[in-house]
Amino acid sequence: MADTGKGAGKLHWRQARELFDALCELPREQWQQALDQRCSDPALAEEVLQLLDAQTEGLRRVNDHLGMALALALTPELDAGQRLGPWRLTERIARGGMGTVFKAERDDGLYQRTVAIKLLHGLPGAGEVEQLQAERQVLAGLRLPDVAQLYDGGTTPDGYPYLVMEYVDGLPLDRHCAIHALGLEQRLRLFLDVCAIVRSAHEHLVLHCDLKPSNVLVRGDGRPVLLDFGLARLLNDARDRRQGGYCTPAYASPELVRGEHVGVAGDVYSLGVMLVELLSTRACGRGVQDIDVPVASPSANAPAGLRWRKALAGDLDAIAGKACALDTARRYRSVEALMADVSRYLQRQPVLAREGGRGYRLLRGMQRNWRGLAAGVVALSLAGLFVAGLVQARRQAEEEAAIAGQVGDFMVGVFEIADPFLRTERGQEELSSRQLLDKAALRVARDLADAPAQLARMRMVLGTAYRNSGVPHQAEVLLQQAHDGFMDPRVDRPVDAAAALAELSVQKTRDGDGVQGNTLAERGLALLPGTGAGMVRARLHLARGLALVNQQHFDRGEAAFDTAMMLYGRQPEGSATTQVLELAYNKGLMYLRWGRLAQAEREFRRVLDGVHGRRTSMVLATEMRLAQVLREQGRFAQALPLLQSGMRHARELYGPQSSFVLMQHDGLADLYMDAGDYAAAEREYLQRHRLSALIDGTGSVEYSMGLFNYGTLQELRGDVAQAERLYRQAWTLRKERLGEDSPTSLRAESGLGALLARQGRMDEAGQLLLHADAGLDAALPADAPGRIEARLNRIGWHVLRGELEQARALLGALDARIPAILQLRLLRIRADLAERQGEGAAALALRRTALEFARVQHGQDGIEIAVCRTELAETLLRLGHRQPALDALRQAVPVLARLQVEAAPERRKAEGLKLLAGAQQG
Repeated sequence: MADTGKGAGKLHWRQARELFDALCELPREQWQQALDQRCSDPALAEEVLQLLDAQTEGLRRVNDHLGMALALALTPELDAGQRLGPWRLTERIARGGMGTVFKAERDDGLYQRTVAIKLLHGLPGAGEVEQLQAERQVLAGLRLPDVAQLYDGGTTPDGYPYLVMEYVDGLPLDRHCAIHALGLEQRLRLFLDVCAIVRSAHEHLVLHCDLKPSNVLVRGDGRPVLLDFGLARLLNDARDRRQGGYCTPAYASPELVRGEHVGVAGDVYSLGVMLVELLSTRACGRGVQDIDVPVASPSANAPAGLRWRKALAGDLDAIAGKACALDTARRYRSVEALMADVSRYLQRQPVLAREGGRGYRLLRGMQRNWRGLAAGVVALSLAGLFVAGLVQARRQAEEEAAIAGQVGDFMVGVFEIADPFLRTERGQEELSSRQLLDKAALRVARDLADAPAQLARMRMVLGTAYRNSGVPHQAEVLLQQAHDGFMDPRVDRPVDAAAALAELSVQKTRDGDGVQGNTLAERGLALLPGTGAGMVRARLHLARGLALVNQQHFDRGEAAFDTAMMLYGRQPEGSATTQVLELAYNKGLMYLRWGRLAQAEREFRRVLDGVHGRRTSMVLATEMRLAQVLREQGRFAQALPLLQSGMRHARELYGPQSSFVLMQHDGLADLYMDAGDYAAAEREYLQRHRLSALIDGTGSVEYSMGLFNYGTLQELRGDVAQAERLYRQAWTLRKERLGEDSPTSLRAESGLGALLARQGRMDEAGQLLLHADAGLDAALPADAPGRIEARLNRIGWHVLRGELEQARALLGALDARIPAILQLRLLRIRADLAERQGEGAAALALRRTALEFARVQHGQDGIEIAVCRTELAETLLRLGHRQPALDALRQAVPVLARLQVEAAPERRKAEGLKLLAGAQQG
């Protein structure tokens, strides 16, 4: 029998080989017809077809690899320092199968921006490049939150294409999870954030086709950002490759590797592989040869020592298995369905992928409602309830004591190991507070990984310490981790989680995002019980007040601060002294921005009186703000010593690279600018830019604030071209970070529009001014200085256009209290309107009032005085009063010549009027 089978096998193989040799040279579309003519055995025919397919697939893969190798060899080698179009390459970031990625900066002087440039491997054909240029418009139009945007593209001098994309400062998904030692629930919630981004893109009919951990960067605030969205599909289309195009085999779906039709299910598969690796903490190690092999489950892929390995078996294995099913029909039908199952797991609800029976659903219900079940059991026995309560109280007290002891021991250990001196090649150097914090943060993640309550508490302490030391990025990361740790079911401390949200809210508001700050504060208040937690509740109301003030809702912010003060007042005497002083500082800052300078000065002096000469970060900030109040009142001589002392102490306490030094540069720059020392102001602004770039990043809102203020200095100097460039750059940054309808963006837009209007570029100015005025009118209360300033800018534009009735109507509607800082602007606009209406006497009276107001506010030799004198002289000349006009110009021209550039419009205007007045007198 064995010999007969062996002979039959040889005959079968000989027939298959003969058929294969006869058909292998024919085109694919002729194979079936030729087989039908030569073979009557269906099984043999199917086997020959498989052999032919295998041979063609193998040759195709060889060709693909050869083509890629050739493309890599022919792609021009670029390096840092070279230029592509207007971009200068600064750093090579990565290199992969799709291309080489560089960090680059705009280098043509039009504006500043940091981007990522991807030099694509291959695609040298002119037709392919043209198709790529057309199709990339689809991706350039994909504007979704947390998706790195495709800005532009072009070709190198050798004809190779490159793409210009948003630069994202973050860590790849897997590295972020490892470095920050994220737990199981934190990894799942981060995975849900990634899925939400993919889902949004699918709703816009765009697939990713190359999802993998390296294409997900996690920012410092814990938000994931997706890179290369749709590029794999776009590049495959441009090369017209049916199979195995630009993708990473370890994460690509079987249908994508085979070159079959790819849909939403392809991205679901890639997300499934990422989920396996995310939960098991290590890569699956798959290749092209594994496309028909099921992906390992998370529990099977996890190392033996993984803390949560047992938790992976069951629900999470089922979810990953369904997402990674080889058959698309068995996968989740959408990313949303995958997210829903993961959310069910987190909520202890039955997971659909598990397909469990009644017992499984009952178990999940008991886990989900264990508190209610426990309460029902305890209700059966009042005695048991009483005893259980005593035991629980004792256990909680013991736990709190243990946590406090362990936290104390941990901190002692940090400082013992650190030693007060750092040994280096230069000998012994005293450790700074920042270095000690960095050491402590590293020890926390390593030593407390198995103690979630202590870990969350330490991250809360360290996050607050980083923030108070002027290191916002690390502060935000640690505070978010602390909140997540307190919300972990194993810890379950909602009051502590609310306290972490209060600190996160403060940090977000400091970063310029008051809307998010308010949302976080309200989330924290919702976590608190109906009564109690007075200190945390007060802190959340303070955080909410800060966020409202950031949005210029001053009356609501004042009410929130008053609520916080009331809650602090209910605490035991002396227990909230520091918090009350901090609240007084923030009220002073609110009054300063509100234009209520006397109330601001009162609050700031209250803080300084309460600290009794101690040098703290609050003292530094308070002295800087008090100096700002004095500056706006024209009391420069009193303000300067405060800022100079503050700068010295900020450097001594926190080192040269901290936000406190940055604040002092801001204060000094503003003071020098108002005092007319423009050279000193420029030095401070330039130092401020360098420091803000290090601390905040050149794409931050805080960096844009410095740019805009520096633009104000250039406008005062009369360098309108430089001022316009800075205003536009600041406006662009704010739109990118906060959106074009954010009040912060709209204020920059209004400032730019006012500058253009004064240059006579009325149409362009009108578009900006009308949009900004309407947006701020909807976003801010009537008495917000930002809203009033935008309305005054618009009214000034109407006056310049001769639309006097509309200007007068808008002026009449300004029934809100005008802040002192805007009074001079209002007087000058009213004078311009009166003059355009032919009301000479009224215009002259308003000009003189404006001059007197400027003298009181800004002293005798400031630019405002010179401008007001020039405007007064112009009105006097129109009314025929030559000698008073000439006297005013003789005082104005030297000031303008000293402070402004030669081509400054105000300077040229004053010099021309002086010549005219002198000629008329002669």
